[in-house]
Amino acid sequence: MSSHERALALVLPSELDALDRCERRVEVAGGWLCAVEFGPPDAPAWVLAHGVGSSARFLAATFAAPVLRSGSRLVVYDLRGHGASSPARSRDDHHLDVHARDLAAVVAAVRAPVAVVGGVSLGAHAAVRAVTTGTSAGAVLACLPAWIGLAAPGHGPHAATAARITAEGIQPTIAELRADRALIPWLRAALLADYPRHDPASLEAALCALDGAEAPSIEELRGLGPPLAVIGWPDDPGHPLAVARRWRDLAPRAALTTVTMASLEGQLTRLGQAAVVTVRALTAEDGARPAAPFSRPGDATGRREPPGRPVGDRAAPPSSP
Repeated sequence: MSSHERALALVLPSELDALDRCERRVEVAGGWLCAVEFGPPDAPAWVLAHGVGSSARFLAATFAAPVLRSGSRLVVYDLRGHGASSPARSRDDHHLDVHARDLAAVVAAVRAPVAVVGGVSLGAHAAVRAVTTGTSAGAVLACLPAWIGLAAPGHGPHAATAARITAEGIQPTIAELRADRALIPWLRAALLADYPRHDPASLEAALCALDGAEAPSIEELRGLGPPLAVIGWPDDPGHPLAVARRWRDLAPRAALTTVTMASLEGQLTRLGQAAVVTVRALTAEDGARPAAPFSRPGDATGRREPPGRPVGDRAAPPSSP
């Protein structure tokens, strides 16, 4: 075991210390993923992947309580190049297909029926790709999808972030986050909790790989078998609400719930609860698509939007929660 490997440990919220949990390392091509399972071992599992710059810690803080209260088991992990998982210092290590195969490997390691496969931002993209390439799930959860198909290289907030990191590295960005009091407090705290724990070269590669990156295509979304629960928010240029609406409209059976970023201050579990309610509504026997709690008026109207892309060239916070 290398000194780098010995120095790493899966970091989880202290408020979850009392929960039953099982930590494991999942071997994948070129490395390993550190995963943790919360809840009864025979309960149906939600297997979730986080976004670039985030971690299993954020997913556990956000989803553990709502998912366990619903009678399910939560499985989360650090993506390759993040936290306690193996380094991934090339942009090629962060292609959507790589993350989809990693997510599929975590699903395969779960010793319980898998009810939901999903994620946040890049994790949502990986979930759709994993399910459309053979991973079984009762439903797919997509929180904060960022675009559809191929992003235009050099355009949008992810490209602006990549250009800055290529020129300056990651450390100036972390320093700016520490000094930025205008950023929503919970998001700033989440970024500062996670960024310094990641291997710097891996984090740089992951963030830069978003410029011109691939997301699920229109054909993949149209061909999705399980129902798709989409969670969007209206106040983040890196994850436009129009894209979340388009994902919902393209999938054969889907529903959209919105949650504002500001509403998560002091209650990250609001995002997890919105996901639980949306998935439950989609998988109900009557097949209805009611607007779940937390939805804004009009979000479940079925209104069509043009295909989504990252919008604007202003650098957004270089992460996904």
